[in-house]
Amino acid sequence: MFPVPEESPVRLVKDLYVWTGWPLNVPDNFFEYTPWFTNVKRLTLLGYKSVLMTMRRPLLSERSSQSVTSLTIKSDYAHLINVRNIMVELPNLDSLWLSGKNFFDRAASQGMGTVLRGRFGGRLRLCDGFAGECVTNMLLEIPTGIHFTEFQIECPRKFLPSNVRLLEACGKTLVRLSYMVDFERKFYSFSWPSRFWRAKG
Repeated sequence: MFPVPEESPVRLVKDLYVWTGWPLNVPDNFFEYTPWFTNVKRLTLLGYKSVLMTMRRPLLSERSSQSVTSLTIKSDYAHLINVRNIMVELPNLDSLWLSGKNFFDRAASQGMGTVLRGRFGGRLRLCDGFAGECVTNMLLEIPTGIHFTEFQIECPRKFLPSNVRLLEACGKTLVRLSYMVDFERKFYSFSWPSRFWRAKG
């Protein structure tokens, strides 16, 4: 409708919310238009075995990717390397929310050479399979470190050790913690030490 990007109202969009996968698929040419969104702050990608997880071209233009500070990915299945490829495009990423099941591919965290950039000082939320060791290793390998002030996690009990490593890495900046651990399909809340001004389950 707006063949001239400079005259398009998409420059006013701050939140880009994309649903992909069953029962509706994104048109093949959809990603030809996403670079026009030059002022997006929050990017949300949702779907089942999403096409976004297998993309081989940039999701956003270099200019538009500079503006994104918050990324949410919710998919029933996604390889870590595909998620990481999207994160690599976002050099000013501050907040991160990853949620999905069937995410237990330990080998996926190996052999990824591109360095992640970003501030990583906002909110971190990890759910289900994304709360495992692979994501922990990926975040702890960021050269500039992680400085999240909020940490929300929902995961099986077996992921506790790797999550503690993330908490230790953010020990000087974390002010709010929400932690839910699944013990035999039941959720129990934990409170963090009083050095955090607010911790809740």
